[in-house]
Amino acid sequence: MIRRNHDDEAVSAAIATVLLFAGVITIISGMMVTVIPVIDELHGAVERENMVGQMEDLAAETSRLSESGTPGDAATMNIRPHTGSLAWNMLEGGTWYSATHQPNSAFRLEGVLDLDNQMRLRHAESYIESICATDLHASAESLHHYRVPLLNGTVTATPINALTTLLGSNQLSHETNGSEVDYTMATDDVLAATIDSSQGESWIHSQMPLRVVMWRGDGGAFLATPDQPNPGSESGRSWTIPLIANSHAIHIEADAPFTMEWETSSQSGTGSSSSVAVSQVPSGEQDFVHIWQGEIETNQLEQLALRTSTNARTIIHWGDAVVLDGAGPGAIPWLDRGGSATGIHFRPPAMDGSLIIHNPNDDATTAKVNNLFHSISGQSSIRILWDSDAYSWIEGSDPIQVEWVLDTQTVGQTLTHSTGWRPGSLALVPASDTGRMSGNDWKFEVPTSGGDAEIPELGETAIALQSAGPSASWSTQSDSGILTHGDSAIVMPIDTTHIGHLSIESTSNALRTYIATGEHGSTEIVEDGAERCVNIDLRASGWIDVELPWDAVGNLKDGKIRNAWKDGSHFFGVALTLRGNVGDEPHAAIGSAWAMHLPRLTYTFDSSVTDLQILTHGGFVGTNHPEYRADVLLPPPSREGPGPRLAATVPVTMPTPDSVAGNSELELTLRLDVRDQVSTIYTHEVRRGWDGPYAVAIAAESSAEVEFSSDWLAFPGQLDMLDDYVGWVQTSPTMPEVVYHAGGQPVLFNLQVASLSCHTSTGGVA
Repeated sequence: MIRRNHDDEAVSAAIATVLLFAGVITIISGMMVTVIPVIDELHGAVERENMVGQMEDLAAETSRLSESGTPGDAATMNIRPHTGSLAWNMLEGGTWYSATHQPNSAFRLEGVLDLDNQMRLRHAESYIESICATDLHASAESLHHYRVPLLNGTVTATPINALTTLLGSNQLSHETNGSEVDYTMATDDVLAATIDSSQGESWIHSQMPLRVVMWRGDGGAFLATPDQPNPGSESGRSWTIPLIANSHAIHIEADAPFTMEWETSSQSGTGSSSSVAVSQVPSGEQDFVHIWQGEIETNQLEQLALRTSTNARTIIHWGDAVVLDGAGPGAIPWLDRGGSATGIHFRPPAMDGSLIIHNPNDDATTAKVNNLFHSISGQSSIRILWDSDAYSWIEGSDPIQVEWVLDTQTVGQTLTHSTGWRPGSLALVPASDTGRMSGNDWKFEVPTSGGDAEIPELGETAIALQSAGPSASWSTQSDSGILTHGDSAIVMPIDTTHIGHLSIESTSNALRTYIATGEHGSTEIVEDGAERCVNIDLRASGWIDVELPWDAVGNLKDGKIRNAWKDGSHFFGVALTLRGNVGDEPHAAIGSAWAMHLPRLTYTFDSSVTDLQILTHGGFVGTNHPEYRADVLLPPPSREGPGPRLAATVPVTMPTPDSVAGNSELELTLRLDVRDQVSTIYTHEVRRGWDGPYAVAIAAESSAEVEFSSDWLAFPGQLDMLDDYVGWVQTSPTMPEVVYHAGGQPVLFNLQVASLSCHTSTGGVA
């Protein structure tokens, strides 16, 4: 017989133990729910501290190389991630600077770096005629492209002297009808290529900016572009010019006395200016112009480096044009005192020849020369003798264009004696509507070159049209068509029976127009991404929408976007010049701006929340830890005072295509490719904006010191009442931009762009 006894106390003890264990588990679970986020947050803090120091070291080295390094300098460091991941972001973020050339005005941008072809600008103080955009090529990966007009001749090219130039050799290629020939040249070498238009269109592609000149026949003349033009006058202090083997005469003009020096690989020289009296002087101008003239004989291709002690304009005339006997080839569309080809006040060169004064307006106007008025019918031209011994300003009652012609032929306009006759010339003709290298409207006297100076005839003239954008439509009195950038440009011959003005118009996007007549002449070939102009013709107190003349690439993948930057179908950094009415000048520069894409190195990690980041670009370091709050750890660099003075170097760091990313230890090599000085000007206001998720935080950090100003505390947001502070100010807490306040004084503003490359590979160095 089996007897079973139940121990109630043991059962109760067991149940109590289970319940106690369940309670402990419950308590532990509750503690875990509370503690795990804290642990995660502590883990995130460790991640942040682990990476912040490395990012700040990288930013400091980036700033050091960009501001004081020389091309070829490099720095290597290890990046040791904790548990997060490193990656490059090519698309989000960038910076822009703007400067105004007129007092009491502001120039603001929005959306210029969105990788589409739309942007907005705001300049409420002036009537805006046009805005011209130039590809900055802010990375060595973005090539410079030069489209040679479909004309026969010889092209020479040489690298432009930048602030710091790429060490060693420069890689470039000459493309003809799709077939490329590669070249390697030093920074002081000159490349020459014979252009045969029957073989197809020619391009020159280069790592570095070039000065490219086309030479035809036995002589010509052209206005040399300074290496760094002043946006208010297009004058400058240094020139780099690729000369052919021939006789070259130099003519330099400036508003103030100057000294000059020049050198080639085989010879050099110096000089000082002399003064020439000028009659009929507009208000604010000097009674004297200061000039220097000399001649250089070259037996081979040589680079001419020319420097002056003050801002000046330089003319090169060569071959038959060296002898100023009034019968040589060459013609130059001249610029007004504001640097545009359409204007009111012109001071042509103090060189004998003749002037063709064009009236692009529908109504008649007058041009005042040596206190004599010359009447010009609507859409017509006159030609007058130009004697340097009777030197005078030209003043138009309405906007006009002035063309200086070396030949003194001034016979009236008949079937065989055209107003535009000359022995030969080649020129990039500025647009009538913008006064710049590109535009939508041209109205000019057709140049002709048949016969000779004794018995001139019409002769043949060819117009080479190029699209200054993705595509452009065009029309004349007798023809029309559509130009696509990817297709070959066209050459339009002018009928030898044509007399008088020719009108060229574009109804969509801008054109460039080269005109050649006869067998002689010379002109510079502009970079394909230079001065693509858009007409605005508007005054508005608010934002103005502008369509930029490039392809939109925002919907493309990173690799295709990099290809677009490389081939120039989308700009990698852009320089903008705003032009409008100032007094009686229709196309004066009223504002300039520069915008740069800034690829960023981002470290992504998790804390109590996911997808936090620490990043660096443009010398800036920031993080959104904790809790997605944008925080500036290291602001973008700038150098201030005294004066007031402001200097900024923007480091643009581009990862190499084979750079690796991820969560393993990486060896990072940072190298300075080139540093370029894009502007040194006196300006009335400087603004800096930032694109990307940290824009407002950067603006607030930059202007933090203004909070110590008693004027700002008393009158917040009122810059005109701020007298006890000089520096950056964020005028609204929601604005992603700051203005440099200098108490109403002009600011000497210097802007440089440093192009760096960054290569990352797996592993590290000891």
